[in-house]
Amino acid sequence: MEFTRETESPDAYHFWTAASIISAATKRQVFFQMNQFQIYPNLYVILVGPSGARKSIATGIGIDLAVAAGLRKFSDKITGAALIKDLSNATEKRIEATSSTTKTTNEATIQLCSPIIIYSSELGVFMGPDAYGSGVIADLTDLYDCPKKWEKKTISRDSETIIAPYVTMLAATTPQTLKDCIPTSAVGQGFTSRILFIWAGGRRKRVPIPPWGVEYESLKKLLIKDLASIGNLRGTFRFTPGGFDAYQKYYLSAPEPEDEFEDERLRGYASRKSVHLLKLAMVLSVADRDDLEITPKEIEGGLDALKWMESGLPSVFAGHGGAATSQDVVRVFQQILHARNGVISQQELTKRNYSHLSSTELGMVLETLKQGGGILEVVGKDPKTSKPGLIYKILDSQFIQNIQLKSPKIMTTETED
Repeated sequence: MEFTRETESPDAYHFWTAASIISAATKRQVFFQMNQFQIYPNLYVILVGPSGARKSIATGIGIDLAVAAGLRKFSDKITGAALIKDLSNATEKRIEATSSTTKTTNEATIQLCSPIIIYSSELGVFMGPDAYGSGVIADLTDLYDCPKKWEKKTISRDSETIIAPYVTMLAATTPQTLKDCIPTSAVGQGFTSRILFIWAGGRRKRVPIPPWGVEYESLKKLLIKDLASIGNLRGTFRFTPGGFDAYQKYYLSAPEPEDEFEDERLRGYASRKSVHLLKLAMVLSVADRDDLEITPKEIEGGLDALKWMESGLPSVFAGHGGAATSQDVVRVFQQILHARNGVISQQELTKRNYSHLSSTELGMVLETLKQGGGILEVVGKDPKTSKPGLIYKILDSQFIQNIQLKSPKIMTTETED
């Protein structure tokens, strides 16, 4: 966060890009033991925001550090064949811990592993609208759980087997492209419940030319060195007594998935929230120390970061409603919200939306906003022409929860000596 403080990208984009890159740097060499299965710290992160929100700047900074640290990157248009090829090329010998007490290579086994980070600054170019039909989404869903081996049938051969795949993902997109890539019917299903969607409404400040110098060059070298060091960690994560108490308190008091969010599309994410928390706790731990311990700091910081992310989810999926006008509702609301002096006329809204909506459809959108309590319709003077007519004002600026998100405490807590 210090390295990126003088860029225009929002804090949310930088924080979650960093989390994604750190998760990739662990290369399947650390995990949390759940007795019947293991949880690895790999994350699927997609930054979402309007054009010009500086998404690609944030991901670009992160991926450059990752490549400099030696991480393998997959950035072609994704197909089943291309994914198999890159995973095969990424296969290498790894020293994998076999118990919670493993500290040396004498207590570990030599195994194959295939770690890659899937990267795309433009999700639409990378994935495309045919990703669900082609089976690529099903592949990514399977790979998220880090199976011991992954078998895939191919056209040219009977099947391909990838030993110990470790896939992380970092991508960026606009809400419209997200809808094109992920159908409304698929929101909340298996694949999307595994993704951390990060929303920011626009750039945080204007920086004509980002500064550079000895300070930033030094920070960059230290970050690359740290990522490489994280890649050398091996073993099983452990809770400290306080860390276990904090996690158990959260887990036992958490609402049922169907009760946590009003939006039923978030039920899948809610059911996996404890897994997301443990993954993020591992990431925060290795970002800070090498002891592979999860303390109350990581649990509390992880919950804080997830809450930060959740506050933006309504904006991420605002255009995924079942009605044909769901995206239009978002667009028109934003036009009213950002109108000069907070007032806009029906005539002006008609001009701005003629290529999207007929006058009847615009009326339906405005009625939706009125009935939902988002806007107020009154008879008044057109701000531009001073002629009498219908004008609109915002009643509830949080109607689509287009809010400025606060940074999590984990980012602002000073590291102890």
